[in-house]
Amino acid sequence: MRNEPLKITLIIISTTILFYHTFHLFYLWSEIPNSIAIHFSKGEPDHWGSKYILFIMPIVSILTWFLIGLLVKKPEKLNYVHLTEENKEIQYVKAEKVMLVIQYLGSLSFVFTNEAALRNAVGMESGLPFSIAIVLLCICFVAPIYQLFWAATLKD
Repeated sequence: MRNEPLKITLIIISTTILFYHTFHLFYLWSEIPNSIAIHFSKGEPDHWGSKYILFIMPIVSILTWFLIGLLVKKPEKLNYVHLTEENKEIQYVKAEKVMLVIQYLGSLSFVFTNEAALRNAVGMESGLPFSIAIVLLCICFVAPIYQLFWAATLKD
């Protein structure tokens, strides 16, 4: 694979964070009330749900990671701007890199959001994990836009 160092780094970071969150979830399980806030309006909870909902986000994270991973395997199936025979290889490599970033950071945003919900449920500070999730999602939106502008500047 052309982006092997990036992929290995993202695998190590993502796996470590997912394992930490899973451990933290089971460690705090007995302290989590049976009903937790699942939606907030103006900083106050306005919808409540079962504590078992905390298992949904990690599952969604893994499912998202898997589905986007299918796209990463075939970068030639994506749409490109100014794709020519001369630049197609570099465009494929860059597209694969962007898709790897979206794959791993997108799934990590679910984990960090769930960590924030977990911390909120047990009365711990939840601002940092939620802020990290927002930053990761922003990176996931900016990366393809950057890729688009980069490709638009390629010479024909």
